[in-house]
Amino acid sequence: ALTNGTVQIITLTGNATITMPTATAGKSFIIMLKQDATGSRSVTWSTVKYPSGTAPTITATASKLDIFSFFADGTNWYGTTIGQNYTV
Repeated sequence: ALTNGTVQIITLTGNATITMPTATAGKSFIIMLKQDATGSRSVTWSTVKYPSGTAPTITATASKLDIFSFFADGTNWYGTTIGQNYTV
């Protein structure tokens, strides 16, 4: 929940669907997605618009981290990749 802060750290222990909060104009947050020691986890994003209409493919390697940023205009969430394949 965004009430817990604007930087969310999620360790994937299985495949996940991330449900976005209500798109309130001016809101933004960052998600740091970390693969667990098994890796190969996938993520499905709900209601996010990405460049060219294509959601990013997350890094599948075990113990790697990807960082994504999201911005709302009051109607939609827009997502962008900050960086991928960080060693943690």
